[in-house]
Order: sequence, then structure tokens, then C-alpha cells
Amino acid sequence: MKHTIRTAMAALLCLAAVAGVRADDFAALRAEAAGRTVRLAPGTQLEALVVSDYRSQNMELNPNVSWDKVDLGENLRTAYVESPDGRYGFRLRFAGIYENRLERGDRVRLDLGGCSLTGETDPERYTVDGLCAANVEVLERGVALPAKERRIADLKDEDLYTYVTLAGTEFLSKQGCYANVFESCVQRSRLNAFDQPSRRTDGWASLLKDADNGSIYMLVNTKCAWRRDGRGVPHGVGAVSGVLVHTPMRRYGGDMGRYAIRPLDERDIAIPRDTASSYVVVAEWNWDRNYDGAIRFEKQGYTPRSPKSGVAGDRVLPDAGEGFLSTTSGARMRLDTEYDTRYAQDGDGKAMRVNAALRLDSDTRDWFRFDNRGRMSGAEAIVVETSTEGVEGRGLSFDFSFLAGNHDINRSWGYPVEWKVEYSADGLPFIDAGRIFVLRPVVYNDAVIKDLGLRRLSYDAALGFTEYSVPLPVSLLGRKRLTVRLTPASAVMATIPENPADDSAGGVVTADFRQPFVLRLGRVAVRALR
Repeated sequence: MKHTIRTAMAALLCLAAVAGVRADDFAALRAEAAGRTVRLAPGTQLEALVVSDYRSQNMELNPNVSWDKVDLGENLRTAYVESPDGRYGFRLRFAGIYENRLERGDRVRLDLGGCSLTGETDPERYTVDGLCAANVEVLERGVALPAKERRIADLKDEDLYTYVTLAGTEFLSKQGCYANVFESCVQRSRLNAFDQPSRRTDGWASLLKDADNGSIYMLVNTKCAWRRDGRGVPHGVGAVSGVLVHTPMRRYGGDMGRYAIRPLDERDIAIPRDTASSYVVVAEWNWDRNYDGAIRFEKQGYTPRSPKSGVAGDRVLPDAGEGFLSTTSGARMRLDTEYDTRYAQDGDGKAMRVNAALRLDSDTRDWFRFDNRGRMSGAEAIVVETSTEGVEGRGLSFDFSFLAGNHDINRSWGYPVEWKVEYSADGLPFIDAGRIFVLRPVVYNDAVIKDLGLRRLSYDAALGFTEYSVPLPVSLLGRKRLTVRLTPASAVMATIPENPADDSAGGVVTADFRQPFVLRLGRVAVRALR
């Protein structure tokens, strides 16, 4: 209690310390609120350009407020403005959903007196809270926004909440739509009204790449009807515009990178539909190309779609390029359902794409090695082998998407959560790529788990496959043998907590732990940057 009182008093002192501050530009306000929350004095005004639109369903992530409900008002309350020169931006959170009527291109004068301004760090960004319609005076409509073209590598914190255009971008996965999700638990719209989704979740992402081997997530809420129209994403290289944001998403593993981009609608995506790429495939396993295809093993050859699998120790051949994909875990490999909707038209019921993912069935214990004292001494891996001899380029990337589970609560826990990528050239020691990738289970129905009781859908369950791209050193080009491994980074285990809002990484795999584990790979590729 004393600690709570001290914290509250410190906050009041912080607010009082700037009560007399008046500012009429973004830089001054940023300086006052750097790393803290301040209450802005009466008379504090700010002229700005609106870069958002109150009619867009893609302004902010709508969070879960309970295990079965999403606060859709978060999107409607949120707007973004930038300075007249386009250098700085603020996020605005209105007091109510009907208070926000800002349109892109409005030049406005904001009366910020009595509002709070919060400066957050890592990355540095600023949010105004408490606005009402009376705080906004529209001075002019339809103003052209300052041109602000960037490469992904050139983005800076001061670009956050401004309208940017990312040049030379393309979708990592060109098979699918703007939000490849399992429709049963997302928000209801004209896309899925016939299927009566539960509306328990919202918000997904597609990964964009640029011509410098950079990557950034494009965020799309599931109320956006333009996210899936049967055509799929454009296959070319072009520009994507939108509001630059920082949005961790638990269902996607948490870390969405320092920056992400939110287009207002499909018009912000100026990528041609003609097929083009800044990358050339070295080896790729991508079952989305042919939903009716078979899996091709090195030894056993072509195998019907399911349930047959390769013989022990067999390797899967790619559908593009040269190489092998295998696992040291002993998992049985076969084609199976990819729990998302990709090209589906309105109401066609194709919420699950069959034969579009490589399914690996095993026991969790089979992915780990333990010493005679029961301590983890290593981990098994998914192994990709190829050659880059004769391949020219400016770099390499290892691209993959994965998902755990079987849309069954009893197959959605007890597996390794944290994974890593390692690479080796010509038999040299493996090098860690330096990042942790969190594996999430596909959304599942509430059910009773043996010895645990009733469990609800976790806030961490995924809406579909999560996409990743790992840059690899240019020194790996021209190698006779390149090996890349995707392997558990720790023995941290997924659980399904009693409280759905709690972290689902809540246990550790031990030497005597047994639990069936279903791992799905949606796409795996090694590509060279031209």
C-alpha cells in the first residue's frame, strides 16, 4: 500500500512539474514528455496533419479484454497526426469512439489543454490521451501529406506515427491474402458472417521484404473486409504506405520488430500484380503452390497426400531449387491441414487449407537430448541442406513459417516454445543467427484437460502461421554445402494457464516428460538477394 501511495504521489508531482508548460510544436512537446507522462496546461495547442482515417478498421490492434471478448473500440478511438513537415508523429486516443472524426489530409488545430501526453522508450514514441471532439478544429481538408519514402533499414524512431512509404517491397509469401488466419475465432465481417466466427481474437500480420534484405510486418485487423477477396496478395515489387507503428502482438509470438506498418486500406499497397522479386530461390518447400500435390521424398519418392509418410531417415525434396529437408527428431512427416484461409472467396467455407503444410508428429521428448543426470544437453532440429555454388547475390535469407497444434486443446501445450536458427557452411561449426522465435499453437476450443480441468482459449493462441525471415551472411554464397537448422533454443514449455491472460510459457520439458507434439511448417526457403 505504501509503495502504491508513493508511486501515485510521484506521478502527481511529475504532472504538476509541467503544469505551466505551453508548446506549439511537436519537438517541444516531445521534449517535455520524454520517458514520462505529463498533463498539458490549458492553452496548449498544436497544428498537425491527420494521417489516419476514423472510418478505417486498421488503425490499432484491438486487445482482448476477457477470454471471449475483444475491445473493438480501441481501433475506433485511435488516430495519428504528424507535424506539417512530416518529421514527427503523435498517436491520439480519444475518450470515446464517436469523438474521433479525423480524416486523412485534415489540417487541424488541437487544443491539448487537460490532456495527458505519454512518452515511451525503446522505441521512442508519444501518445495523447483524453481528447474529445471539442479539442479538434479542422482548418482545411484534403491536404497532401509530405512525401516520406524510406527503405526499411533507414526507419528511425522519429518516424513512428507518421505516414511513410516503403519502397521496393514485396510479400514474403506470395501465396495467400493480406491476413492468413483461421476464421473460426476472428471478428465477424461480410467475409465470414455465414460461418459465425466466435469473435474472440483480432489482428494479424504479413511479412514484407525489401531489396536490401530488410523485413517488416504489415499489420491488418480482421474487421478489414479488404484483407481477403479471392485474388491473393500482389506478386510483384512496389511500394507499401501506411502509418509506422510499434505493436507487440502476443498471438504472433510477441516480438513484431521495432517497427511495423499499418495501411489504411488496400489502396496503400501499390505493388504490381505481375510476378517479380528481388530474390532468387536457392531451395524452397512451399506446399501452398498446389493444394492437391503430393509430398516427394528422396528415398520413397512421391507419396499420396496423407496419411502415408516417408521411411525412417528420409528427406523431403524441394518443389523449387535443389536441396533436402529432414529432421533429426525422428518425427513422422506428411502433408496436412494449414489452418488458415488464403484465396477463399466470401462465404465459401474454406477456413482450412488441406495438404498445404508439412506436419511433423512426434513426442516432445524426442526433440531434446538429456545427460545421465537429467539435464538438457542438446536439441534435435529441422535441417535444411542445399548448395550455393554458382549463386551470385548481395546476401541470403532463410525464410519459414510455423505453427503448433491440431486445433485441439490437448495438442496445444507441452511443446518447446522457444526456437532458434543456426547455419553452417561446408561442415564448419554452426553459428547462431541470434534471435529467438516463439512457436504458438493454432486457436482451439475451450475444453477440459486431464488433471487440469477446464481451460479457455489463451491470449497467446495464434490465428495462423507466423512468418519469419532471417538474413544470412553474404559469405555463405558460393559454398558447396550450406546447412540451416531450426531447433529448440531452450526447454521452456508451452502450457495452457487457468487464466487465459497469463503467459502460456509456464513450464520446462524434463527427461521423463511425455506429450504428443504436432509441428506444422507452412513454408521453408533459402533465397539469394539479387
